Amino acid sequence: MEFIDYYSVLGVQKNASADDIKKAYRKLAKQFHPDANPDDASAKKKFQQINEANEVLSDPENRKKFDKYGKDWQHSAAFEQQARQQQQYGQQFGDFEK
Repeated sequence: MEFIDYYSVLGVQKNASADDIKKAYRKLAKQFHPDANPDDASAKKKFQQINEANEVLSDPENRKKFDKYGKDWQHSAAFEQQARQQQQYGQQFGDFEK
């Protein structure tokens, strides 16, 4: 699966506020809505990307994961669990890297 930069999709900077994201989403959703572009397959695809970007970036927890893990943000729970296990192992058996 190809990485999609949700900030680029919405045309906002990484430090954009929640209000900026909402405004960008509404503007683009209106422009690329399937009802406004009934026979345009590329507009439909763009509209789907816009919706996906908004779903991730408008949720503070998902946005934080996206910012930290990038294209792998949906697998963040697995990464965090692995990090906890490594930390517990290190505490239990000592740090052998020293």
